[in-house]
Amino acid sequence: MPNLLTIETICFEVLKYSFLVPVLLFLVFYNKLKLRGYVTFSLVAYSLLFFLFLFFDKSLSDLNRHIYTTSYTTIEYIFFSWALLLMIENKRAKQLVVILSILFIIFQVTYFFTAKFKTIDSVPIGIESILIFTYVILLFSEQFKNTKNKYIYQNPWFFIVTGILIYLSCSFFFNILAGIDKESVRGYWFLTYIFETIKNILVSIGIYLYSSKSKDDAKKNSRSIPYLDMI
Repeated sequence: MPNLLTIETICFEVLKYSFLVPVLLFLVFYNKLKLRGYVTFSLVAYSLLFFLFLFFDKSLSDLNRHIYTTSYTTIEYIFFSWALLLMIENKRAKQLVVILSILFIIFQVTYFFTAKFKTIDSVPIGIESILIFTYVILLFSEQFKNTKNKYIYQNPWFFIVTGILIYLSCSFFFNILAGIDKESVRGYWFLTYIFETIKNILVSIGIYLYSSKSKDDAKKNSRSIPYLDMI
């Protein structure tokens, strides 16, 4: 029976390479996804960057753990909030996301220079999670008001947002406890890798559905062109 260290190593490797799935899908369906705007671009850029983060995890962490963890949380927040900002249509909601994001960046800079760093930046991660949850509520509230005779799970963004929610909500208490007593969660830390892998899988499904949606939109547009009999 494999020990916990082996399980954690396997889960970490699976997580690391799961970040490449959205990137590969984007390359395969590039001609369709390039029409979908910046949502897929933001997710692909995020996936590629965080694959590099994890690929060089050991060297970056050894270089300066404090800078590494702060950068990880900050950049993750920027990409999540950027993707959600692009999905939200209401102008006031967009403004709120921008204002809160600026405040979060200011907080991160202040916290970095003033707070005593432990093993993980639990407080910023907690605030990040709460803010992203807030933006998701704004998105769902907006979508429920705009009923379009379509099941919500048929929308590509639904899988992306669900993935982010699963990852942040399931990892939330692990991150908070790790800041208090890392030893208490060390044996279960591999679960956070599983939650994040699930997020990457759902993001990949969302990107694939965006490519399918582009194809369906093209067909719809072609059908809308009137047939002209020139004979």
